[in-house]
Amino acid sequence: MIAVHFTNPEQTATMKWRADWLDENQVDYDVFSTSYYPYWHGSLENLTEVLRYVADTYGKYVTVAETSYAYTLNDSDGHRNTVDAGANSTGENLLWDFTPQGQADEVRAVMNAVNNAGEKGLGVFYWEGAWITAGDVSGLSGDEYAAQYAKNAALWEKYGSGWATSYSADFDPGDAGLWYGGSAVDNQAFFAPDGKALPSLKVFDRIYLEDVLAGDANLSGALDILDATAIQRYLAELAYLKPSAQRAADINENGEVEILDATAVQRILAGLQEG
Repeated sequence: MIAVHFTNPEQTATMKWRADWLDENQVDYDVFSTSYYPYWHGSLENLTEVLRYVADTYGKYVTVAETSYAYTLNDSDGHRNTVDAGANSTGENLLWDFTPQGQADEVRAVMNAVNNAGEKGLGVFYWEGAWITAGDVSGLSGDEYAAQYAKNAALWEKYGSGWATSYSADFDPGDAGLWYGGSAVDNQAFFAPDGKALPSLKVFDRIYLEDVLAGDANLSGALDILDATAIQRYLAELAYLKPSAQRAADINENGEVEILDATAVQRILAGLQEG
């Protein structure tokens, strides 16, 4: 499968012209993709319009090949972020709070925009969800801050990805070659500075439509006492529940698996509570 990837979907006429040009020149491809960052790329309604045009006019599959959203405006590694309190943090298309919930809401909304393009809408890629802070500078100041930042920059130079090190000057001297030494998007990852996953990461599981039986924590297809045991073992960190099993275990649908869910399974089996 061949994909083409463009950006600036807010330039509606230009994006449609690109699709027309590809067709007129008989370019062989299967998927028309665009980046969509709400800081710069217009409304979700316009995004859908562009993708639907390509899908309906030329029968191509469509995707968003890049999107992201900040879960905080705070910086954690000392390297200024693309989105912070002084840059790219306001605008009519920034419809969500800069929180993990807002980050999840943005991802879900972009997925919905692609879905609204019709049956040719394939999905969304998040860029880049896996950044981990080299050394948290939160709460530091003065010499302590400077020392941690210097340490972080040295770690990035030695172990960081190519465009986040001085070596990037070889292929991108005017941009990446100037702004290296840390991550400018650590506040748009799905991981906190300590490396732990944010709750917003669960959005990918929650949009996946898989029927599960409430309380069926071991996904056996039936509710029995082993489900209560599975929940208890998970809470005691003796066993792992995959995301769909966690969703099934969350009987009260409060977003968390807790001991009350195990109790609910037992009450349902005893006929003391409706399933």
